[in-house]
Amino acid sequence: MNITFIYPKFEKLLESRLELKTPEGAKKHLGDFSMPPALGIPIMTALSKNEHNVKLYDENIEKINYDDNADLIAVSFFTPQANYAYDIAKRFKSKGKIVIGGGMHPSLMPEEASQYFDAICIGEVEGVWADILNDFQKGQLKKIYKKEVHDIDIVPIPEREVFTGRNNYDWEAKLIQTMRGCSFYCENCIIPAEFGSNLRFKSIDKVIDEFNVSQISGDYYLIDDTLFLPHRECREYRTKLFKAIAELPVKPRIFISGSLNTSYDSDFLKLLKDAGVINLYLVTGSDPYSVKAFQKGQQQFFEHGLEFVDRYQQEGIEVYISVGLGFDYQNNHVFDISLDFIRKANIRTAEFYILTPFPQTPVWHQFRKEDRILHYNWTKYNTANVVFKPKNFTEQELLDGYIRCWRDFYSGICIDKSLSNFVK
Repeated sequence: MNITFIYPKFEKLLESRLELKTPEGAKKHLGDFSMPPALGIPIMTALSKNEHNVKLYDENIEKINYDDNADLIAVSFFTPQANYAYDIAKRFKSKGKIVIGGGMHPSLMPEEASQYFDAICIGEVEGVWADILNDFQKGQLKKIYKKEVHDIDIVPIPEREVFTGRNNYDWEAKLIQTMRGCSFYCENCIIPAEFGSNLRFKSIDKVIDEFNVSQISGDYYLIDDTLFLPHRECREYRTKLFKAIAELPVKPRIFISGSLNTSYDSDFLKLLKDAGVINLYLVTGSDPYSVKAFQKGQQQFFEHGLEFVDRYQQEGIEVYISVGLGFDYQNNHVFDISLDFIRKANIRTAEFYILTPFPQTPVWHQFRKEDRILHYNWTKYNTANVVFKPKNFTEQELLDGYIRCWRDFYSGICIDKSLSNFVK
């Protein structure tokens, strides 16, 4: 059987905000950065490759061939891709193709998504992919497939060869997932809604196998910021994990994610450094420390944040900060405070995002209850547009402050230097 996976286009920052175009002579801008699709497609490829022929179209870097000879079309997408995904499904169905959908958006908005696809997968695909293919071949495809994966060791090593032959990606780090689930319900996070609140860890040996199968070449991104939660299970797991990674015969280049709640204890930082961690993607906005640090008059927490960044930098771990704007606790001071923090912390890689009420997040439910959501044009749910009524800004004030942060930060730093950890 021939299976074609499709990763739809999504509107990037520079497509939403033309006023932030890449300066002449610069190689790239964070707002126009291309990476391979997330783990869903390479995992489904790994589950399919021994029995079926697999193909991928990533609409962000290539055109889709609507005359493709596939027996089955599978579209994986998150919220900003939803409108494009629905158009793709319509076009293929008009040609008589069977089209299935999955990913974050169908998992969180199944009633909407099921209107456009012959079948949808809600949540984790590993537990139902074989059923979907078997039912399709029998002509008995169900409308909805859903099954929680209790043991994530059954998840195969992603088949990254599906990306081979494309040279339009700016960064091709190998994404590694170490766990699923989260018991914190941060206001703008979809993890509990998509993967549940129970923490499920991949065995250390399985994670190490992912490094070994790639011959430990290139960059690796451990995508789970939940790995650095204060839970005892997380602490014990990550200590064992990074010690195991440090014993690999070749030290990898590892990128991690976290918040200002992440530890900056010297022993912990040495553990990261010994394992090859070179970059922390620091997301602010909803964690308790950044809620305080980015408010006027909270100097103690502001200084804590500066010390946090300095400790990582002193250990040789670069900090790439992502600053959230538009939260209800913020007001017009947040733009100056954010820029002041980044400059004083000597951070050279920064991005800014506008709070976005993604479906089924706590803030989604809050804003719907308060009648504060402006529209449901999913294309604009890309964190570069104001899609809700802010509490302490006008919509235009929030947008203007967001644009100013991007402009002011990059007026004082070379973009090429800023991305030197990512673009070689």
